[in-house]
Amino acid sequence: MFKNKLRIIPAVLAAMALTALTACGGSDSKPADATTTAAETTTEATTEAEKEETTETAKETEAEAASSDNSDYLAQVDTMNKAAEEFITVSMEFMQLAQSDPENTDALAESIEKTRATKQAFVDFAAIDTPPEGLEEPHARLAKAAGEYADTLEVYCDVLLASINGEDHEAMNTIQEDWTNVATELSEAMAAVEEAAAK
Repeated sequence: MFKNKLRIIPAVLAAMALTALTACGGSDSKPADATTTAAETTTEATTEAEKEETTETAKETEAEAASSDNSDYLAQVDTMNKAAEEFITVSMEFMQLAQSDPENTDALAESIEKTRATKQAFVDFAAIDTPPEGLEEPHARLAKAAGEYADTLEVYCDVLLASINGEDHEAMNTIQEDWTNVATELSEAMAAVEEAAAK
């Protein structure tokens, strides 16, 4: 019975996590280097040209700050990609253990808890309430998707624990579809954030 229940486990689900990895893969954008510095304080005799130059420099400084904010934010998005990579690694370890030593429920349970720990990056991202200016709407979507991903990962781990203990879980028949849905939404929300940040 245990081996039959394990058929619902990771191969497809790990592939779903992989979709999250591809969404924001190129998100290590770096802020542009400063090419100018703020103009020094001028005297009352500042000419119109100098005022325009000061205004232009201020705009460039603001643009650099916004770019830096976006880069920091995208680095936070990327922590979810790293967590999804870790999820795949520990899921594969779990599958190997389940095939080689399916009766070792203590080791299987420990492996499941490692899998559960990968949700933290998604929980942390979902808690961000101050995205960079202009990214508020795509951030809200991504934060919601990250929270749902973390919740679904939690249920997935509970299903695995029930499986190794020979028990049924109410989400046993729906977890694969639920996972597919949340992973797809997470991937699309990551892509939307990356697109908005590139503007």
